[in-house]
Amino acid sequence: MTSPFLTLILLLTVSCSNQGVEKLMFIDYPGLQIGFTTQNFQRAMPNNTENITEMIEYAASQGYQFIQLRDNHATLTTDECEMLAEIAKSKKVDIIYEIHINPLDPGFNDVFEKGLSNTLLFPGPGILRTVISLSEFISDPDRKGWNEQELLQLTKISDSCALVAREKNIKFIVENFNEAFFGDGETFFGIADFFENTVSTGFQFDLSNPFTKTSRYRAETPGVIEFLSTMGDRWVTSHIKTIEVMGGSPLPVLTENPFSVEKVVELMGKQDVIYVSLELAPVDDKQQCFDNHASSIQFMKDIGVLKK
Repeated sequence: MTSPFLTLILLLTVSCSNQGVEKLMFIDYPGLQIGFTTQNFQRAMPNNTENITEMIEYAASQGYQFIQLRDNHATLTTDECEMLAEIAKSKKVDIIYEIHINPLDPGFNDVFEKGLSNTLLFPGPGILRTVISLSEFISDPDRKGWNEQELLQLTKISDSCALVAREKNIKFIVENFNEAFFGDGETFFGIADFFENTVSTGFQFDLSNPFTKTSRYRAETPGVIEFLSTMGDRWVTSHIKTIEVMGGSPLPVLTENPFSVEKVVELMGKQDVIYVSLELAPVDDKQQCFDNHASSIQFMKDIGVLKK
């Protein structure tokens, strides 16, 4: 628990610095916003209020419009969230709240309820994100996707949560993880099947997860592009990152991708999907984390996506 004195010092520090910093802007789609997930710092900066404050301060100093606050099991207390929310407001940095537990996990409901309560405390668009799969595949590494019964249960839980969140003006969204992006329609089902059978749950698209070495059934880029083009307002945010083309492992900086950054930004811009978030492989050194973010932003400027 952070002391009231330390809280005051933190608030004074962030309110007196980094004034007048120009926000990062997309060239062709100025309505888009750029942020990053605090997951990028998880190895160098454990999830506590002092470190999250530093990340908010860093975001403000570099012109990011938002951060995604990763709190896997919603362990931040109400007092901590309220303190961080005041800091974020003072720096004009929005917060998207991330939990990391799938709807079929037995502990999901409690984490969802606490995560929803925490989301309500933060400034910004009012978005609560989680992963769509995880625990249901741990015991069977060879499974490609959900069976029909799991898909039915998953869609019911997710849309129910989305409706509960909507009553509080919060968007509940799920991210494609390592499940199949497309199922075969008979023996296993994937993320595209999930969205065909839901109406209220929103989507956070991860640029690289359909193509990583941990994907249970790798997708082809043209099919993913076609799917995204049909999402409309169900598509809410995106994680952009880079994987090794051959190895399929995430990299700590943004570079060329099997699915290009330019293309995903174009698709988002044309469909008014606002939130573009850097997700980078975390490293142990804090300064290296900051340097990796700076390199990734420079890459986006060099390819003509962000203004220089």
